[in-house]
Amino acid sequence: MALKVKDVLQLQSLQGMKLVAGKKGLDRVVCSAGIADYEFAMDIEYHNDNPFDKDSFVISSLLFAKNDAERIMEAVKILYEMGTSAFAYKNIIYGELPEEVIRFANEKGYPVFTFGQNVYFENIIYEIMDAVQQEDMMLLAEQNIMKMIEHQLPKEEVNQISKSISLFFKEYAMAVYVRPPLKGEKLDVRRILRSFYLNKSLKNKCMLCRYRKGLFMILTSDLSEDEKFEVILKEVMDSLSIEEEKVWVCRSNVHRPYDELDRCLREGWHTYAASVIDGKLYAGYDQIGVFRYLVPLAASQAMGQFAEELLAPLLDKEEFMHTCLNFVHNKGDLAATAQDCACHPNTIRYRLSKVRELTGLTEKTEAEFYAELSAALRIHLLREQAGL
Repeated sequence: MALKVKDVLQLQSLQGMKLVAGKKGLDRVVCSAGIADYEFAMDIEYHNDNPFDKDSFVISSLLFAKNDAERIMEAVKILYEMGTSAFAYKNIIYGELPEEVIRFANEKGYPVFTFGQNVYFENIIYEIMDAVQQEDMMLLAEQNIMKMIEHQLPKEEVNQISKSISLFFKEYAMAVYVRPPLKGEKLDVRRILRSFYLNKSLKNKCMLCRYRKGLFMILTSDLSEDEKFEVILKEVMDSLSIEEEKVWVCRSNVHRPYDELDRCLREGWHTYAASVIDGKLYAGYDQIGVFRYLVPLAASQAMGQFAEELLAPLLDKEEFMHTCLNFVHNKGDLAATAQDCACHPNTIRYRLSKVRELTGLTEKTEAEFYAELSAALRIHLLREQAGL
């Protein structure tokens, strides 16, 4: 499903391009676009060893070779070795390329095109990057993400998606789900996505995709250490002007992306779900405790039956339910529960004793009572807020 050279030729700005060599390479994948200008100029020192992304469609005026046609061959060889997908030149300085360039491109299956003077570089770059973005959005559509989170996509399909998006995964990846914590607050997803696709420095580190009312940031690194991912995450947040104090940032553990992209997404989403239900931010999957099994299993018949039977006597008693929710949110701390409920600790003790009677948990120890009540309440909330 990845975008190919032959696909981008259908874009409006590229339809007038003429293939001059490398016909065998029209199925090469395109994941980015760039302009070759001073990188190959004789009199300029350029210190970036990788000025063009792998699988990028590179365009040029060939100004760098104005007085030396041999530099064209050098540039095309370097672009091919960098793994770029194709090269196109504007026929303003050179109408035809040296024969050795044509021969090289045909031998390597590296597409080379020419285009007219009335085509603007900006339009080509914009249309290619927009097409790449649309392809990414199709592959990582909300429906596909949901299927990955809910174990509905076969591993082979997850692997194919991982290989087809424009982010070239390094050895490790982390999924970070970002969304405002309060109802009514919104993330400006369109602005953030637009800024992301215009920011070249993030292309090899991160991929963004919409999910529900938030964003998944899929980060990638050669190193598995959390500290490395925190550096990347900070760069992404700063570059896209996302204020961390205004959103919940929920991280998955680090996994190998081609095998476990679905696991990354699942853990990031489960961390957010746990944060919503407990009313506080869990920054990482390792922090969510029992939610690691409650979130994925909450929709099951057994879990639903357990929560429904235990809580049935309480659902129409608002005061008791409010007390129980605060009791669970405060991890069984009576003093903190009393403070949140604005009443005396003895009042909380009385209400909880009535809850024991109503739910049939009078014979349970304090620990058993808290464990069963907290599990039932969390399952109830997860089922009630399935869409979060």
